[in-house]
Amino acid sequence: MLRFFRYAAVMLALGCHIPAHAQNYPSRPVRFIVPYTTGGTLDLQARVIAEAIAKIWQVPVVVENKPGANGVIGTAEVARAAPDGYTVGLVSGQHSTLPSLSAHLPFAMTDLKAVAILTKVPMALLARPNLPAGNVAELVAYAKANAGNVTAGTAGPATMNNIWLKSFEQETGTRFLAVPFRGSGPAHIDIMADRVDVMFDAAGAVLRNIQAGRLKVLAVGGTGRSQLLPDVPTLEEQGFPMGKYMFSPSAAVVPAGTPPEVVQKLGQDLLAVLAQPAIRQRLIEAGLEVVGMGPDQADGFIASEIDRLSKIVRANNIVAE
Repeated sequence: MLRFFRYAAVMLALGCHIPAHAQNYPSRPVRFIVPYTTGGTLDLQARVIAEAIAKIWQVPVVVENKPGANGVIGTAEVARAAPDGYTVGLVSGQHSTLPSLSAHLPFAMTDLKAVAILTKVPMALLARPNLPAGNVAELVAYAKANAGNVTAGTAGPATMNNIWLKSFEQETGTRFLAVPFRGSGPAHIDIMADRVDVMFDAAGAVLRNIQAGRLKVLAVGGTGRSQLLPDVPTLEEQGFPMGKYMFSPSAAVVPAGTPPEVVQKLGQDLLAVLAQPAIRQRLIEAGLEVVGMGPDQADGFIASEIDRLSKIVRANNIVAE
């Protein structure tokens, strides 16, 4: 009995050294800031996760959209927030391009702490229905034979689909004629109408059109085949290793200085949500694949993405509009 009381006293003493904000977190509503407009893939993901994690926490989780400047405005609000875990940013792969594309960011990347890598959107190499190429090697040969005349749709110079295009050109020695659109949707229409030849874009965004035969897909990005398009070989399988990097990850970030115990608790709870079969299925249906990487690896992952993407941006003189 004496041994029990000594053990209890030690545990009580240890508990006293755990910060109260970590023991009780969260005890009030949490904000999820999405630095893009409503209705997009990241917004949908945020709302699915917010609904599920609110049930675990038993506090409201409010999704707020703060679009503008390729995600800079909303992300800056997260960076400036109190470092207490009550303001969480959800960012896309575009986040890792900000240091190389934005000369005067209103925050430093070190002002943010990554909590988790949540999901990824695999890239699909799309082609118009009548393009005389059925795989990547045939596309490369066709592009070289028609240098500068094969068109590639983009949603603008600083977007991921243009960065993927430039990476592909760099690795294959090809040169496409980039055709900028106001968003991916109008580009898809022109590809389906045989007016634009190819485009690199998120697989989930065009899944129905691929399944209906209105678009060809020559390859997907990533290290393995996409759950969305399991019969489509990867770029790497077809002999183009740069393709393993062609996906757009999403991450949860908080202000730097957030207590480590809060970061760990938030990360664990986010991963617990992503492990729920019903949540995974909803995300897959939205064109997302779960990654589920925790706080211990997330910062390193984002740092490596920043380094890799900055090299592509510099090598191709890509500038934001």
